[in-house]
Amino acid sequence: MRSKKGFTLIELLVVIAIIALLLSILMPALHQVKEQAAGVVCTAHQRGLLQSYLLYCGDNKGNLPDASVLPNLESDGTLRHDAWVHPPTDENGTILFWTGIDATIEERMRGIRNGTLWPYTENVKLYHCPGDKRMRLGTEVGSTDAFKIYRSYGIQGGLNGQERIMNDPPLGILKLSQIQRTAKTYIFVGENYDGAWSNNNGGSWLLGGGSGPEQAERWWNAPAAWHNEGSTLSYADGHAEKFKWADDRTVAFAINRASVSAHQPNNPDLEMMIDGYVVNLPR
Repeated sequence: MRSKKGFTLIELLVVIAIIALLLSILMPALHQVKEQAAGVVCTAHQRGLLQSYLLYCGDNKGNLPDASVLPNLESDGTLRHDAWVHPPTDENGTILFWTGIDATIEERMRGIRNGTLWPYTENVKLYHCPGDKRMRLGTEVGSTDAFKIYRSYGIQGGLNGQERIMNDPPLGILKLSQIQRTAKTYIFVGENYDGAWSNNNGGSWLLGGGSGPEQAERWWNAPAAWHNEGSTLSYADGHAEKFKWADDRTVAFAINRASVSAHQPNNPDLEMMIDGYVVNLPR
């Protein structure tokens, strides 16, 4: 009698079907585990940035670092003021900022290293969340080097940021001692900026777009949702945390701010962010 060797075609097809079924079950779970791990690293990065921020304040008489990453340029292309990070900068020191201007990852990192917090961090990885894919894929607005953004975090605009520049009289605070609720006031925000206005997270992270009473119910800049529809924040009391957004409108706005209205009344996520924002809304 001839012994049977190997598998029949039917047996092979059954094995392949079982493997495919197992993969379909396991892949979503593995993706969630990967995002959870990225969230842990992201929280550690925010904590590192926060410690550097507080050390800077301690060395500078309690003054907050300039949080507005704007190209306030001299005629030779150099910056008039020193922000916590600089915009992308080429090897000759020229600022590369505006919409559609290509910037390599090295030019983006050079801008980070030129910032006032760099002596306290000296680790460019702290400025990037591993769940942030923009540096490889670009954003929903474009996929060229102008949209391959490296830095994942911004500072809220009321902390010596854009609120001071765009309002008359200036709004926000300039001293660490002026923060009254340190456990509620967030400093660094995960920010999914899309490159529509500049090729990096220009300015600082703002809330309350538009005008009038609606500002108190409206996003301005998009937060991030890189960790199973969640994000990370770091606070003035020294802690950082990872959390999940509660409202689907927040997630939609974080993924693509053109896909849903920024006006989101009765959104608990927006209410939480407004509660930790140092500028009262409406302005």
